[in-house]
Amino acid sequence: MVAAAPFRGLRFDPDVVGEHAQVTTPPYDVISPEAREAYEAMSPYNVVRLILARPGPGEDGHEGSDGAGYRHAAGLLAAWQAEGVLRRDTSPCLYVYEERYELRGEPRVQRGVLASVALDDSGTWVVPHERTMAGPVADRLRLLEATGTNLSPVFGVYAGAGGPAEALDEVTATRPALDCLDEAGVRHRLWVVADPDRVAAWRQRMASQRVLIADGHHRYRTSLAYRDAMRAANDGRPGPWDELLMFLVDADLHGPAVLAIHRLLADLDGAGVLAGLEGDFDARPAGSPAEAEAQLGRLPADAVAFGLYAGGRSWLLVARDPAALAAEAGRDRRMLDVEVLHGPVLSKRLGVSDFEGRVAYESDLAAAVAKVDDGTAASLVVLRPARFSAVAEIAAGGETLPQKTTYFYPKPRDGLVLRPLDEEGP
Repeated sequence: MVAAAPFRGLRFDPDVVGEHAQVTTPPYDVISPEAREAYEAMSPYNVVRLILARPGPGEDGHEGSDGAGYRHAAGLLAAWQAEGVLRRDTSPCLYVYEERYELRGEPRVQRGVLASVALDDSGTWVVPHERTMAGPVADRLRLLEATGTNLSPVFGVYAGAGGPAEALDEVTATRPALDCLDEAGVRHRLWVVADPDRVAAWRQRMASQRVLIADGHHRYRTSLAYRDAMRAANDGRPGPWDELLMFLVDADLHGPAVLAIHRLLADLDGAGVLAGLEGDFDARPAGSPAEAEAQLGRLPADAVAFGLYAGGRSWLLVARDPAALAAEAGRDRRMLDVEVLHGPVLSKRLGVSDFEGRVAYESDLAAAVAKVDDGTAASLVVLRPARFSAVAEIAAGGETLPQKTTYFYPKPRDGLVLRPLDEEGP
């Protein structure tokens, strides 16, 4: 069962920090170096100073070397609490969180609940669907060890047909505790729910759900590692380390959009990719990367295809025999485009095994194209979004997909609610 519970959240005091849009950010792994500087400039209290902390004054090194950045984050977090910048709610609460945005000109709403959720390493109730990489897990673990706080929610979706959400529907007719517009035009609203009856009704309805991790696989894996270490250090006793902060969204009601994450190849140019795939894919010229993306969207669902951009030219690559590629990978089902890309294509035909060093990931097509044009990457593989139903079915069967298979949009904002892992804190 999904054990989701209220918790005493740690929140920015608007009387101290001002507009919440100035102190919140997207998750750490979608923040570019330029965006990081912009968020730092917004406010001395912006949460980017915690999730991507730099060394403090007088400290040598950087956040990825000797731990100076992690120590500085821990010090900032403690100072902000002592100064009243961050204040902890006096009783355990649930936090209804809504994002209003536009996607391709269409108004949309995503709404869910921020709660403390019991970790499940069996994959029975909280189901991962992507593989993780060692580097990001090690980085996030050091930050969690230093701060003792869930600074960012893991994003989970479930198919609840509106049942759990109904228990909290009336709350959204009241004035929110937070209402702000971020730099991307997304409106964020937050309601604090402390009423025991409402909380109990929501928890009961959530218990039977199965939650798919939409975003935050590395942070989830980090929390499992941290839990294991804390259990070992505390004679196996349970504690707040057995849970983590999650944003739970009903995909049937106010769910996210599923977008693609494209692949940037560091040292494989277009000629090399085309030569490696010549016998298995038909290569058709495309007018631009955007046109290749549009052509991908018009292909049948059972096709396997990618776009390719390199040297100022674009192609659409369509597999001649998707079933043969699936059989080659040992699958008796249709494989998603990204599975074929990571397996039969990159690993086997193009000789890529170091997916952390030789492949970069970018959801913004224009930004990805710019990295090829400026020489940061040799080529770009354009992907179409994986269907949510297919991802959920594969995950329910116990399989995991390649890292960065899906980009669920919009992401929950960091800095709205933090979850300290000390139960007796002030």
